[in-house]
Amino acid sequence: MAYFLVAFFVIGTGFLTWKFIQLWKSPELVEWFMTTFAILPFGRDVRRGEIRALGLTATLLWAATVLIFFGLQDGDMSSAALALGGAALVILLLSALCEVSVVLFNRPKFVVPPHMRSDLGVIAERRARRRATRKKPEGRR
Repeated sequence: MAYFLVAFFVIGTGFLTWKFIQLWKSPELVEWFMTTFAILPFGRDVRRGEIRALGLTATLLWAATVLIFFGLQDGDMSSAALALGGAALVILLLSALCEVSVVLFNRPKFVVPPHMRSDLGVIAERRARRRATRKKPEGRR
């Protein structure tokens, strides 16, 4: 039963990776992902940020799959397995940190699909929206 969880993660993460490769090549898929991610409760700008960070999400899930697999092992692990587990943990943490950075600031650009690199991050987009809706005082131009 426990290995079913690993198989589920491998299949799901493989599907996510495949969809991200398609997204990288095809800007038309952004709207499909916006509809698919409609369950996220944080607003349209955060959903778009999560779509920009989809490759990092897939990387994070691959690292989590390795850690889950190692967690299911009985007994002592070899030093190579411990090194691989440690590397997976570092990759997971770095992916999570980069994902937050891409959502909030759209940086680093090299992990963002080329057609989404000009997007504003959530913070800049919300700041621009506030400036646009702010009323100018009368008598000033």
